[in-house]
Amino acid sequence: AFLWILFDLGKSYFPGTETNEAGTVSLETAAPEAQEGISIGKLAYDFELKDMDGNAVKLSDYRGKKVFLNFWASWCPPCKAEMPHLQAFSEEQEDTVVLGVNVTTSESHPDNAALFLEENEISFLNLYGTEEVFNQYQVQSLPTSYLIGSDGKIYERIIGAVTKDILEAKFSMIK
Repeated sequence: AFLWILFDLGKSYFPGTETNEAGTVSLETAAPEAQEGISIGKLAYDFELKDMDGNAVKLSDYRGKKVFLNFWASWCPPCKAEMPHLQAFSEEQEDTVVLGVNVTTSESHPDNAALFLEENEISFLNLYGTEEVFNQYQVQSLPTSYLIGSDGKIYERIIGAVTKDILEAKFSMIK
């Protein structure tokens, strides 16, 4: 049995790479941009949603900071339980942003999200979500959260409530 291996030094068969005159691959172009997704190591899907005051906010606006992306609803008991923890965590952070996304399609009335935030004195940024974003982030149970590094990549997905201590421990290990 013979094994033939053919080389063509004039072309690169790796997407995103280029071959120079000497036939070597240029390292600058060898690493393709991280692809978007929700798997660990992927660049978090970017989105633009409205905040409670109607202002447009993009996830990519927070590149350079760590982000705790939290999907919640006003009727959800575990969401209610974790909100004071998220508020306390957000107040002591300088390089980590807590970004809430209300699962608006599950609310019985559109005003419930803003009322809930006001009644519970929640001041970190919250957005009205869309079906498209819920599908992208595979939000099937609440709360669902993502830990995103300052590089925009996903480090962890958490289904269920978190505490301030858990967030402090997890974010201390993320760049």
